[in-house]
Amino acid sequence: MSQSILLKQDFNFEVPSELVAQNPIKNRDEAKLLVYKYQQIQDSVISHLADSIPENSLIIFNNSKVIPSRIRFKTSSNAQKDNAEILLLEPVSFQENPNALNTTETWRALARPIKKLKLGLNLDLGHGLNANIVRIPTSIQDSVQTIDIELSLQGLKLTDWLNKHGEMPLPPYIERRFQSAEVAAIDRNRYQTIYADGEGSVAAPTAGLHFTDKVLESLKRKNCKFQYVTLHVGPGTFLPVKSNVPAEHQMHSERFFVPESVLNSINTAKHSGTKVIAVGTTSFRCLEGLFAIAHQQKIDINQLADRWLRTDIFIYPRNRDDRFKSWFADAIMTNFHQPESTLFMLVCSLIGYNQTKELYSHAIAKNYRFFSYGDSSLLWL
Repeated sequence: MSQSILLKQDFNFEVPSELVAQNPIKNRDEAKLLVYKYQQIQDSVISHLADSIPENSLIIFNNSKVIPSRIRFKTSSNAQKDNAEILLLEPVSFQENPNALNTTETWRALARPIKKLKLGLNLDLGHGLNANIVRIPTSIQDSVQTIDIELSLQGLKLTDWLNKHGEMPLPPYIERRFQSAEVAAIDRNRYQTIYADGEGSVAAPTAGLHFTDKVLESLKRKNCKFQYVTLHVGPGTFLPVKSNVPAEHQMHSERFFVPESVLNSINTAKHSGTKVIAVGTTSFRCLEGLFAIAHQQKIDINQLADRWLRTDIFIYPRNRDDRFKSWFADAIMTNFHQPESTLFMLVCSLIGYNQTKELYSHAIAKNYRFFSYGDSSLLWL
């Protein structure tokens, strides 16, 4: 008998507000780690991660670096406080050509309150940066309400401005509107992996936030090999699934890059029986996105290596028994995700809908910290 289709509400669950992490734990590797293997749950900590990783494993990280791309500003001189914000996403040229260099001053952005913005309006973003609105949504009902803005600074000058005056783009459930300079400095350090290299993300690959030099060294002692892909996390991280039928949800595409050395290492691991672990849903989607493109174009996957590409892959279970089989990963390390989110749906598709519900119930009962600054899990597939 066939299972009924899973709807958005089937992915709902309650997370006690006190378990939503508003700040990072004091030391990265002190976070809890839930290990799921052979349908058994074990409670551990990140500092003991190497105990749960087999010798010689291949571990794949996403090395994308987060841009301090949130800009708060006043909509008028009469405003007493900053009452609007822009979140820079990426240069418009990257939408049309992922290989384009950052030489444009036109950026795609999220903005609020979007209803007050008009085509041609010039915004004073403060500290010598201005933005002219050159495109607005055709309808406020658009699923992705982005605008295009021409900035008065570009290149290294814009980078310097953002590093001085921009905020880290923390998710909406973490409030930082009236943050102190001390809190802002902590976010700049802790909402970034220690191996980040190459700015482009508007949300952190959060599973990687837990790694320290000490943890990496403990993995090296087990002869584990590290490889790095790049997926610049886009605004899809912030966008809820609006349709009650997940299949109707449109993912926002993201830029990614897979070096040929990564594919060679995966191929070697598969032939030798070595375990492959993806750190984060971004690393996982990066490589599954590459595989999907190769399959669609009917070409060898290695032909797509060393190229900037885009993926809008959406992995979710269609029913309670539906499982997604990864072509490369034996395990994934990932934080605990929001109800009804595409990332929670991804986890359900990997280890099973009922199993994921059980795992999350355990995490809540054991007071695991949830979401971006929260604890993590190691899930064997």
